[in-house]
Formats: sequence, C-alpha cells, structure tokens
Amino acid sequence: MASDKNAVGGEISSICTKCKQSVAHTIAVRVGDRIAKVLCRTCGSLHRYISPHAPLTAPRKRSKKVTPEEVWGKMVDLVSSQKKIPYTFSGNFKENDLIDHTTFGVGVVTNLLSGDKIQVIFKEGEKILVARR
Repeated sequence: MASDKNAVGGEISSICTKCKQSVAHTIAVRVGDRIAKVLCRTCGSLHRYISPHAPLTAPRKRSKKVTPEEVWGKMVDLVSSQKKIPYTFSGNFKENDLIDHTTFGVGVVTNLLSGDKIQVIFKEGEKILVARR
C-alpha cells in the first residue's frame, strides 16, 4: 500500500513537461502503487509523472528516408566503370548491368525476375521491364 505522502492530493517533486524543470506538483492520479498524473503547482498543467531522479534519455533520431534518386545515384556509382548496354526487348541482362533506356534513361538492373522480366532502378524509381524475348 502507498504511504500517505504519496496519496492523491499529496505533494511530490516531478519534472514538468511544460516548465521543463523539476518543481513541486500535486499528485492527481494513481494507478496501483504508481503515480500516473501530477498537477504542476507552477504552471497548472496536468501531465504524466516524471521522476526528477530518472536518467534523461536522448530523443530517438528518426531515420532519414532515402529517395529513389539517391539509391539510383549510389547504384550507378558502383557500376560506373561498365559500358552502358542499350535496352531492347530481346536483351539478355544480368544483375548490376548498366542499361540505357530510350524513355527512362540510365538504369541499373537490380533483380532478374521470373521468366522474361527484369527489375531496373532509374532516377525516377524502380521499373519492371521485359527482356529475353
């Protein structure tokens, strides 16, 4: 059972999410033995309880989304020493071939799909093309 000093209505020190510092709060909500919500006596905001003794953690960095153009640039750099092969329906391509398409431009074969299809990355994104016909 919680002690009287940690009962609802009691005073406790907490980090205020609005004031951004450890100040006096009134306990507003308890869930079991845990203090859930507190009311800041400085600014009046109601928020979750954050212990002033809890270790501060840095916010997680969100991963940066990579654009198809960036992926295409890296792939082209990896195979830039190869000669560009003009794209044709009857072409026999393999992975990492550098191809030159009349509509989409320069691309790199990323995957050989079943049958007569290849997956190619272009500056605008990935395309599935017919080959080996």
